[in-house]
Amino acid sequence: MKIAKPLSIGLYVNDPKANILKFVRCFREWGMNFVSIPRSKLSGLRPGDCDVLMLHGGWYGIDRQPGQNQSDVKATPENFRMAAAVRNFTKAGGGVVGVCCGAYNVVWLGLIEAEMSRSHGVGPHSLEVVDEKHPIVKSVLVKAKSNADRRWMPVPCVRVSGPFLFPKNPKHLLLSYDWEHRLGAVLAAPYGRGRAVAISPHPEMTENERGLEVLNEPLMPVSNLLRASLEWSAGRTVSP
Repeated sequence: MKIAKPLSIGLYVNDPKANILKFVRCFREWGMNFVSIPRSKLSGLRPGDCDVLMLHGGWYGIDRQPGQNQSDVKATPENFRMAAAVRNFTKAGGGVVGVCCGAYNVVWLGLIEAEMSRSHGVGPHSLEVVDEKHPIVKSVLVKAKSNADRRWMPVPCVRVSGPFLFPKNPKHLLLSYDWEHRLGAVLAAPYGRGRAVAISPHPEMTENERGLEVLNEPLMPVSNLLRASLEWSAGRTVSP
């Protein structure tokens, strides 16, 4: 039987202090290979360099220099080069997964068409299931056996001012922050021959690690959301 090669992750590093080690912990636990791609090297990204480009949190822009107001868009030649590289990488079949600010960039780059709302909020949140059939969502499904008001249990997570996402195509909405499925938390969509995922919360963090470089707590169940997103965006079969 042919054994699939480990997933290859290109970990974009805009700010080394932005929870980078927490993503590394996940990759190592899941047996995924990774290489760091600093901002100065992103414009050199080529199709096939890795299976998935991982965009971390913080506050930065690939195609722009983001201001407090999302309408304040400024871009430099460096932004144009980086954005073209990421779009070409995805069109050719690569995967892109963005977490928190990374989710902003997935939308800004046009990899998923959506509107966004920026709202401060740090701490425990929960996710509501929208598309139970999607392979990414299946990784975190838990039946609500003792609650007649719901079919699936909410998914505990940590949000650090991640965006509220409003996809132009409702089919791209996988998980929301609300029962009415209006405040999108996770989006996924094809782009060219590739795939992109925008994740508003931080599935790589545990509840007690907010703002701390503490790496000795077990991962939360929501971390499976990140693992499944990486696999799905790379066109792989999502692990059970």
